[in-house]
Amino acid sequence: MHIFERYITSLRSQALAVLAANQARAADQSLSLADRQVATFDAEDAREILGILDCVKLDPGPEEARKIAARIRTLLEGKK
Repeated sequence: MHIFERYITSLRSQALAVLAANQARAADQSLSLADRQVATFDAEDAREILGILDCVKLDPGPEEARKIAARIRTLLEGKK
């Protein structure tokens, strides 16, 4: 598998994990309404990232691939 494809696969796995965790938090009635709302917004962000990943061309040049992977990773890491 091409290195970029591995990055995209890894980022997609991370986004799915973020989505699942935030969907669970959004449904957790033991959390405050504000916490559930934040989780809902975070889940929406994860869905947007998944949408980007699903549209990424899997054969970009090396520089373009690094930029895309870095930008998505920064978005995901900012949500921790």
